[in-house]
Amino acid sequence: MKITDVQILFYTRPMPDIQYAEDIPASYSGDVEVYVVKILTDEGIEGYGGGIGYTRTGRATAEVIRQVIKPNIIGEDPLNREKIWQKLWRIDRLAFMPQTAIGPIDVALWDLAGKIANLPIYKLLGAYRDKLPAYASGQTLPSIEAYAEQAIKAKESGYTAYKLHPFGDPAKDIAAAAAVREAVGDNFVLMLDAVASYDYTSALQVGRSLEQLKYHWFEEPLRDVDIHGYRKLAQDLDIPIAGVEVLSGSLYTTPEYIVTNAVDIVRSDVTFKGGLTPLMKTAHLAEAFGMRCEIHCVGGMELMEIANLHAACAIKNCYYHEILVPEDVIRYGVCEQIKIDKEGQVHAPQGPGLGVELDWEYINSNLKYIL
Repeated sequence: MKITDVQILFYTRPMPDIQYAEDIPASYSGDVEVYVVKILTDEGIEGYGGGIGYTRTGRATAEVIRQVIKPNIIGEDPLNREKIWQKLWRIDRLAFMPQTAIGPIDVALWDLAGKIANLPIYKLLGAYRDKLPAYASGQTLPSIEAYAEQAIKAKESGYTAYKLHPFGDPAKDIAAAAAVREAVGDNFVLMLDAVASYDYTSALQVGRSLEQLKYHWFEEPLRDVDIHGYRKLAQDLDIPIAGVEVLSGSLYTTPEYIVTNAVDIVRSDVTFKGGLTPLMKTAHLAEAFGMRCEIHCVGGMELMEIANLHAACAIKNCYYHEILVPEDVIRYGVCEQIKIDKEGQVHAPQGPGLGVELDWEYINSNLKYIL
């Protein structure tokens, strides 16, 4: 079997304004660029991946796939996923392309492999389970009261946990964390993601407050590149520190954070980190050190979050699946969305490959062009 073509179906998706820091404009706003990557083969089997353009950069990433990646994988056996990923990783250095361009290709190759084997991806990877708990992950909200209200709604909707993306101001963030804890009670799991808003001193202040409030983890308090600050923070705080989700270099930059005890929980995903192939390597690396690898929801098209769910069900050291709320932010592009059951669990699709059908009616009705 050979890869004969790579097509990029480009369409737009209207989005509400969604922020992850009080003083930074919305990451999503208006018509956001979305694309489906389709890998075609000489035997008629197709694999799919996808992506979203932050601040309307989707076209640039798609052009990298078309101009740089496509010529380098035509004629390759799609089952040689490791060979192809290593080849693209080398090209990444030579062509300075973003890791987000590799992820859709790698996911599409895994989708192809599952279809060929007639197995869901999580089974192909080596299943550990077929479901796991989900947590609701909010965005920056207009008031402290709004965080409490969203957390209550998440709890009432059946989620097993809730994560704040607060304002980015230490004093206000502590107040929001306290309000949420009071609203949901002592036995509900809470996390806080600071989206790299603090320096070491303010992160220490917030972290100590989160410890008193019995938060489950403290995510990305500093920029990922501040390994010195992370080492100090992890040493000075008892609450687990989660990080490296946007650190450039995929799995190759993560070991230093593990062996120097700079983080307690590793973050990874199929979009920011270049696909299922490096995500699984990162998860197993973390497992070897007795650490968790909690998978990050990028908030792109649902197809890629389904790939994340397959990975989570193939490893032991991921405790939660992240779902952005309001859920409509990512629930488009596929016919079967990820939804929690009455116990707050999400289930891996059971069909071959990614196990879901693309919503071609929606995609074609919003299609702008094919690259």
